[in-house]
Amino acid sequence: MIRKVINGPAVTVAKNERNTRPVARPSRIDSEAFRVLDAAVKQHYSTVTLPTMSVGATDMTYLRAKCVECYGIGPMADSEDGPKGFGADSDQERILEASLHKFVRFHWDIAVNLAKAQ
Repeated sequence: MIRKVINGPAVTVAKNERNTRPVARPSRIDSEAFRVLDAAVKQHYSTVTLPTMSVGATDMTYLRAKCVECYGIGPMADSEDGPKGFGADSDQERILEASLHKFVRFHWDIAVNLAKAQ
């Protein structure tokens, strides 16, 4: 299809057979790090942690390939833009100031409690 669209004999189209991303397993949900994250979610957002897997790419793949447990965390409350369909990566990506303060405190507590962990 690409050759057909380009339609130029001077252009070479070749498939890249090299996989540039390492193979990595998902992070464990029975680790001490996950328990710290789960406790912070309960404390700051009064909800349960729901592990999910995203179809998007992440740089965490490279760390996971080296057996580093990594978690993409991002609980964010946005009572204004969410219902309008705006959110992460939208053309109106923003958060409320109060949500930012809560989000920073959430991450601070995680960092402190991970430092205390085994």
